[in-house]
Amino acid sequence: MSWRLSAKDTGLLVVDAQEKLVPAIQSPAGWMERLVVLIQGARLLELPVVLTEQVPAKLGKTVEAVQKAVGSKALSKTKFSAAEEGKSLERKRVLVAGCETHVCIRQTVYDLRLKELTPVVVADAVGSRHSGDREMALAEMRADGVVVSTVEAVLFEILGGSEHPKFKEIQALLK
Repeated sequence: MSWRLSAKDTGLLVVDAQEKLVPAIQSPAGWMERLVVLIQGARLLELPVVLTEQVPAKLGKTVEAVQKAVGSKALSKTKFSAAEEGKSLERKRVLVAGCETHVCIRQTVYDLRLKELTPVVVADAVGSRHSGDREMALAEMRADGVVVSTVEAVLFEILGGSEHPKFKEIQALLK
């Protein structure tokens, strides 16, 4: 099965970018900025976006920059996996971003595959408190055949070419 992305079959799942988690995320540098760019790009391309929060009473609400970019209410969850919320996108391909890479992102990705969806981990928009945990999780997922890409790569993949009506707006986001 091809992993090629298009606006009609791709959605974005933003996992647990919350007030008490985000400040602790060390790796990679700049991941939050890339996450916001990914969300803004998804909105420009009219992709459906779902936002989750892991036990918000304990971990806080979604950080303001992400909440503002998404523009819709987060779905609360208690399981580490956000696959059920990802399935609600009703798309074959699911871009997965947020935190933490080695826990919620990893479990979500494997559960999405069990639901016969194609997850794409957006590596520069996922983070973990410890870089070793993040790198190990990304390596494991790659070795298991999960597509791991970047914000720029997935947005340009969906555009398909410079003739796309949103090309200049996406290009401006990425600069």
